[in-house]
Amino acid sequence: MAPMNITEVPTKEALISPKHETMHQLDPKSKFDIFRRLVPLVYEQNVIHLNAAFMPPSNLIVRDAIDQFCDRGLHHPSPKVQWKKDVEETRELVAAYLKTTTSSIAFTRDTTEAMGYFMHSLEFQPGDNVVILDCEHPNQAYGWLSLRRRGLEVRQVPTSQTKGSEAATAATAATFAPYVDDRTRAIGLSSIMFHNGQWNDIADVAATFKPRGIHILADLTQQVGFTDLDIHKLGVTAAAFSLHKGFNCPTGIAVFYVSEEFLSENDPVPPIVSYASIGTPSEDFQVSAEPISFHPTARRYEHANMSLIGAVAAKSFLRFHLDIMDASDIQEHLYRLGDTLRRGCHRLGIEILGPVDHLEHAPHLYTLKLFGSQWAEHFQANNVIVSTFRWGVRVSFGFYNNTEDVMKFLDVLERGFELGISQAKQSSGASQWISDDSRNITVGAF
Repeated sequence: MAPMNITEVPTKEALISPKHETMHQLDPKSKFDIFRRLVPLVYEQNVIHLNAAFMPPSNLIVRDAIDQFCDRGLHHPSPKVQWKKDVEETRELVAAYLKTTTSSIAFTRDTTEAMGYFMHSLEFQPGDNVVILDCEHPNQAYGWLSLRRRGLEVRQVPTSQTKGSEAATAATAATFAPYVDDRTRAIGLSSIMFHNGQWNDIADVAATFKPRGIHILADLTQQVGFTDLDIHKLGVTAAAFSLHKGFNCPTGIAVFYVSEEFLSENDPVPPIVSYASIGTPSEDFQVSAEPISFHPTARRYEHANMSLIGAVAAKSFLRFHLDIMDASDIQEHLYRLGDTLRRGCHRLGIEILGPVDHLEHAPHLYTLKLFGSQWAEHFQANNVIVSTFRWGVRVSFGFYNNTEDVMKFLDVLERGFELGISQAKQSSGASQWISDDSRNITVGAF
């Protein structure tokens, strides 16, 4: 039986003490076998959960943090004081993961809000342009496209994804070069593409175009928590990511990274200004008629009230991720699962979209070229949780998955072929063969 809370995990000391020798002496596979016990859905139930890129099942670390939050709210006369301290501790942990300073970190509701803050902080003239891939995530693409009414041109770089992803390669500076000119103000790009796992070379894009005064906005949602990351090596102007995927937190809290250089050189006006945006707020809440002096850091983008419960949950999981799990180990673990999936799919004759090389493909996200309503029904019947959309079936791993999950999934695929289910793509309506039972098949794949 799976543990009901973190205190019932047999290796509690190893999980909650970053200095515990036993945990650090374990090989990565043994570590992740222990970590799997933190996720009751996969540890105990007969479920093959392969949908971390959409949202992973929750875990006992987050559940324990939320329980403590609720207990404090019930029994403490002024819990918000501690919760605001938790926010600052979470900010420090996020900065440690990104290998940057807290002055560049703001908390927002989600990735879309964070990217929108940057887009609306960017000064441009009618006729200026931004460049994105034609397969960019809609939450970024529509943000830029909405600015066309103000005269901004949005250039969409055509990719192989529009014709099928067989020849897809990671985007580099060379991908954007033909579409960039002296009126280009920014390039928007996901580090890892949500639909095929393509891992773009953002560092190359930034190194090439930032010296020309072109800002780089990165959506890191499909990267954080799944790989190691150094934000300064990426060289971006700004970045955004939610904490509900790789960091396994509840929805409602995200991170907006803004480079200190952009803040100091542009002194941007936040699209939404709250009392938290002010650099020197009055203790008596007096509103001055003088020109506004904004907070010198990224906090100018924050609201006075935010998801405190999200921050508390994030603090607990980030501590676990940084001190115990180890970012390099999780990346290796996920690639090991992905390589097992690739070998099995090759044996079954199933193509996987996107690049093959580890340097150009995410460790956790793999889209199989399988189409048709019968596959959705087959997955549902076998308790397989995946995302299905027009590119095929997206399989995505979390820290809690193991090789047995992959082998079970491959068995389900093989049985599907034995039942006569075709992998051929439908001529139309391929995105409509989704089951209404969202417990097993995810509608959409964001």
